Amino acid sequence: MNSSLPKWLGAAAIAALVAIPILGLAMAALDRQPDPLTGSVSPLFQVSAGVGELLVRSVLLSAFVGLGSGIVGTWLAWVEHRTRMLGAWAIATLLPLAMPSYLVAATMRSSLSPGGWIGDPLGLPHMTGFSTAVIVLVVVTAPLVQLIVGASLKNASAVEEEAALVLGSSPIRVFWDITWPRLRPAIGFSCLISLLYAISDFGAVAVLDVPVLTWRLYLAVENQDVARASVLGAATLVALLPMFFAARALRGGVQRVGVANARPVQPHQPGRLAVCATVLSVFIIVGLGVVLPVGTLLIWVWDGMSRSLEFVSPWGAITDTTIVALGGMLFTVGLASLPAYSVAEEERKGQGKSWVEDGVYLTSALPGVLLALGLIVAAVRFTRPFGVEVYGVVLASGALLMVGYATRFVAEVFAPLRVAFGAIDQRQVESARVLGAGAWKRFRTVLLPSIAPGVVVACLIGFNAIVKELPVTLLLGGATGLKTLSFRVWDRYNEALWHDAGLAGLWLVALALMSAVLTIRWRKNA
Repeated sequence: MNSSLPKWLGAAAIAALVAIPILGLAMAALDRQPDPLTGSVSPLFQVSAGVGELLVRSVLLSAFVGLGSGIVGTWLAWVEHRTRMLGAWAIATLLPLAMPSYLVAATMRSSLSPGGWIGDPLGLPHMTGFSTAVIVLVVVTAPLVQLIVGASLKNASAVEEEAALVLGSSPIRVFWDITWPRLRPAIGFSCLISLLYAISDFGAVAVLDVPVLTWRLYLAVENQDVARASVLGAATLVALLPMFFAARALRGGVQRVGVANARPVQPHQPGRLAVCATVLSVFIIVGLGVVLPVGTLLIWVWDGMSRSLEFVSPWGAITDTTIVALGGMLFTVGLASLPAYSVAEEERKGQGKSWVEDGVYLTSALPGVLLALGLIVAAVRFTRPFGVEVYGVVLASGALLMVGYATRFVAEVFAPLRVAFGAIDQRQVESARVLGAGAWKRFRTVLLPSIAPGVVVACLIGFNAIVKELPVTLLLGGATGLKTLSFRVWDRYNEALWHDAGLAGLWLVALALMSAVLTIRWRKNA
């Protein structure tokens, strides 16, 4: 087989994932439909009214979240790897990775606001608005910073730091001259990931009534105001692209420096101030990100049971969620395998950073609402010559939903697949070939055992991400007739049916936690 074929197939798949929603967005902006009453087409400046204010608010939200998650996540990573204090709590502080932002926001708003089981006795104000959204998004993104920075700390050697201390440098001087330059790329990159997450988030800002681009974009799509939605989507891209290129530049600047006789830094006993800061950080992350959501969901369910309210059976939603997540997982992992293999091969040959990899990461910069809109418009335009029935089949079959999931999460499953393909020992493959093993036997006995751990982790990550996903499921999954747990939580919460929302939320959290816990060990060492 041509060795460059996987590269070009992977590049074509990634290019299609990126180009189709953006092309659909551009077509919607350029080909605006006339008003049904006046017959005139609204000019762009009229459709764009108020977009600038939404853009500024979105950028400010993401900036505060990036800064907050960077501080909290970096501190927790430092305490985990440089002190003897965090211990088993280190796993607990990572559990909010499994919590959907809209579920954390909904339970915080319900429990901490007036009338809530915590907010009422304490006389707290209404937990809505910009500042509450910042807290929620920091809670769900800080664990990601903790993982990335923690991996950098774990791989750091104590040799240089100990040598500097022996030569008379103060601990502060050692930190700024040796430790900080090693941590800066990891901190910067993880903060940029938090920025991208915050500016593309839909669920938390919707629950907390924060007028930002993604929330207004969803409302425009729901109201079938395609022209307004296209302008809002373009503004979202304007905010996202500089962050993506900054992340790319930062990745290129990462230096892998090694020293002889490397050994890990020995943990030390923290001071009182550090203990207080750690207790506060753990209380915020674990309390608001795990205990409060689960406790509130249990209270909702108990309240429904005590009042003998009727519960909708969750088994249909659990089945639909499992079907959708498994299908999307397999499609996404299969699609990501080609670029992951080609990038690993290029790295093995010493060809440097691949532009295919940059395309993979670009897909993660597209918010779910934006790519769902782009896919809908593109599907309408491309199927128009074949009749509206064809579009209905594409939407109802779930094909567009699977493409949406793949576009949204191909970057997440790409990382473990790339590591798996990079771990293949070509000497073993060649030895098996020399000994007369056929292609299938080489795959079964040499390649598969080597890549299996990475593939399993990729599947778990993809499954967890799809289980939690809300906007793509809402906009592209409705026509399939499947009612997932995320859809059930969103629908029942908006209808103020707390008991049903609580039951569906508990099952959603259980599925997400199961897959997240299984991948934490790999993520910590990645």
